[in-house]
Amino acid sequence: MRVKKLILPIMVLALAGLLPPGSPGKTIPVEGCAAQVNDRMITVREVLSAMQPLERHLRATSQNVELDSQLAEAYEMACEALIERELILDAFQQRKEFALPDKLVQNRTEEIVRSKFGNSRAAFRKALDEEGLTMEEWQDNLRKSMIVSFLREQEVDKKVSVSPQAVRAAYEKALPTFGTPAQVHLHMIMINLGKTEEEMALKRKLSGEVRQRLLAGESFADLARQVSEGARAQDGGDWGWVDPATRRAELAAAIQALKPGEISEVITAGEDLYILKVEGRRDATVVPFEKVQDTLRAELEKQEAKRLYNAWMTRLKEKAFIRKY
Repeated sequence: MRVKKLILPIMVLALAGLLPPGSPGKTIPVEGCAAQVNDRMITVREVLSAMQPLERHLRATSQNVELDSQLAEAYEMACEALIERELILDAFQQRKEFALPDKLVQNRTEEIVRSKFGNSRAAFRKALDEEGLTMEEWQDNLRKSMIVSFLREQEVDKKVSVSPQAVRAAYEKALPTFGTPAQVHLHMIMINLGKTEEEMALKRKLSGEVRQRLLAGESFADLARQVSEGARAQDGGDWGWVDPATRRAELAAAIQALKPGEISEVITAGEDLYILKVEGRRDATVVPFEKVQDTLRAELEKQEAKRLYNAWMTRLKEKAFIRKY
């Protein structure tokens, strides 16, 4: 394949009103040629037309500082898509066993008129006028789209195959994402240890007294609101359901040892003192293979289709003359 890579025509976008004047790049008229595939020229206007839906989306969602580069990337993507379309159309022409009768294009046209325009020819022609297309131009585009879809089905879709073993292997590989670890419903009182020896002694004494009051039956939530200096103090020290492994090591070890309803010893961890209570436990769970196998298979088929398509494009490009302007 002979490919000549030239500077991305950013000024094309400026001339089309897609980038502000003064953007750097090579000046190419809007009516100029964007690329050549064998003996077929792809015009700049075709590329700009193909990128219109993405351009509208980018203008609605992107920040101004990012818009220029994103529009340039969109132009390049649209140009590449049109190059690949021409390669597929050429491949179809070379396959003498394939043909697309005019009757099929006409039938598809009538189907679109029925489904999209309420079987109104007048509404259909009005839409063509708004797009600036003649019936012949529109049907030529339709024919090309049908050819591309047909040949892609032959070269890609019909060749996609994913074995049951591959689906199972994907499940095993992604098993951590399908599981929920064991959890505990955790309540926690946290008291800062202080800086001086005197402060530390007072805080340790306070923590011991709070624990004794909890053991005597006082409400954990009420005491947490009164004395806790933790982030969930106003929630009564309720941290909800948590994975013990997400807590610091000293607390995780204590959590694992507690039975539901038990009050922990006062635990020193870093510069803080903690009193814990476990309200309940949940066992670890795993989503069964049977519930996710269809989703996994669909994803693997999508990946395989992409691989087959890219390999197909590589083969076509190796046999073609391609130049980007």
